[in-house]
Amino acid sequence: MALALLPAQASAEQRLVTVAAPSVNVDASRVSFNGSDHPRELRANVLLPDGYDEARDYPVLYLLHGVGDAYDAWARPARGDIMNTARGFEGIVVMPEAARGFYTNWWNGGRRGDPGWERYYLDELIPLMEQRFSIRPGRRWHAIAGLSMGGLGSTFLATQLPGYFGSSASFSGFVSHQRPEVAPALSLLGGSYENIFGPPDAFYATGHNPPRLTDNLRSTRLYVTVGDGTPEPGVASAPATIVGGGAVEAGLRPQSDDLVAAARASGVDTTYRPRQGIHDWPYWRQHLRDAIEWGFFAPVVESPGDWTYRTVAQTGDMWGLSYRFDAPPEELETFTRAGDRLAGAGSGTVSIRTRAGCALTATLPFELQLPGSCTAARPVAITGAVTPRRARARQRTRFRFTASTPTGPLAAATIRFAGRKVRTDDRGRATMVARLSRGRHRARFTSSGLRSAVVTVDVRAAQRTGPAPRRPGPAPRFTG
Repeated sequence: MALALLPAQASAEQRLVTVAAPSVNVDASRVSFNGSDHPRELRANVLLPDGYDEARDYPVLYLLHGVGDAYDAWARPARGDIMNTARGFEGIVVMPEAARGFYTNWWNGGRRGDPGWERYYLDELIPLMEQRFSIRPGRRWHAIAGLSMGGLGSTFLATQLPGYFGSSASFSGFVSHQRPEVAPALSLLGGSYENIFGPPDAFYATGHNPPRLTDNLRSTRLYVTVGDGTPEPGVASAPATIVGGGAVEAGLRPQSDDLVAAARASGVDTTYRPRQGIHDWPYWRQHLRDAIEWGFFAPVVESPGDWTYRTVAQTGDMWGLSYRFDAPPEELETFTRAGDRLAGAGSGTVSIRTRAGCALTATLPFELQLPGSCTAARPVAITGAVTPRRARARQRTRFRFTASTPTGPLAAATIRFAGRKVRTDDRGRATMVARLSRGRHRARFTSSGLRSAVVTVDVRAAQRTGPAPRRPGPAPRFTG
């Protein structure tokens, strides 16, 4: 994926950069972006914290916008005013484009894509941010939040990548879209529920409806807040917004009630803060401040031994087990793990691969025991290699990295070297060109759930470029 840094805004404490993030899953030329001044391409605003240093690792918050906004909404002073709302925030804040995509691979009569927004975020945007910025490993340090349509994104995407996100937050969220009033309301806004989610009572809508997926969040912290449709005294909103925003917020209140009830029934650590308010930016700025105070990066279980995972996606990652169905699922698929036992309920044939390289193929329904090498109590260690292991100072050198485990090559491993990061491909390989100073430089190989590896590269003084020094002749000899 191509990446470019565009002109950035800045302050003395924080830096806001804009990243171009094109996609193979979302065709920007066919997207109905919001705003007449939109550049008509996929971008993300990224807020870097005070004193950002690429040699350090930082927590990350993905902050999603609503149906009428764009990637820059949270940064605009009249809207999210992120430079002040999140002033002093300890982590990186990624604010990506979503247009009116509902963070979903659209049903589109069964094509399940065109656009494919969920695959864009899970397979393209997150790896791009991991490669470009110094993001701390570990699900505790990865959070996602969003307003309105972004509340759907923050909760749904967290259910589909629970091994990555430790916390999720919804502000005035569109989070229970199978309620009977939703499809007619969406059509009044110019959208087609069935184009996006399929028939409201069918499996594909269920597989994108957060209250039906809360078992996936059993080890994730959840924060939910929503207004009651009445303006709070002292909070300024335009009269038209008070009327329209009040009605919208009142309609979203029962959706948050649905999500919270389901989450608590699933045993999710849930904080619910219903309050007075309408569907407007002054409230969402306060919601974000309150969520920051709640704490996006509190401790969570890093890798639970027991879990449930439900999906309608053909590919994905469930707690470090990557999966691919031979054909798109035709029902809601359910996987459960209890120690070394893995079960699948539903239909179809699925291939599963662990980060340690173990692989299996099974036809649902099934129940099987994972191989011991895949369920060892101690994490499997990464084997890292660097070529060359010796280099000359200040000389442009291409370094080749390989990462593996005892069962084979390790894809998507992160390698930190010379103040930069690269990720390995499907063959466990990566390259980097660098000019290094004299000394010993360490390449650190990491991947979630595995023991890291460190390989040292010895960089020696540069060779002389001038004529070689003359050797002295033989010492004089005296005879007599």
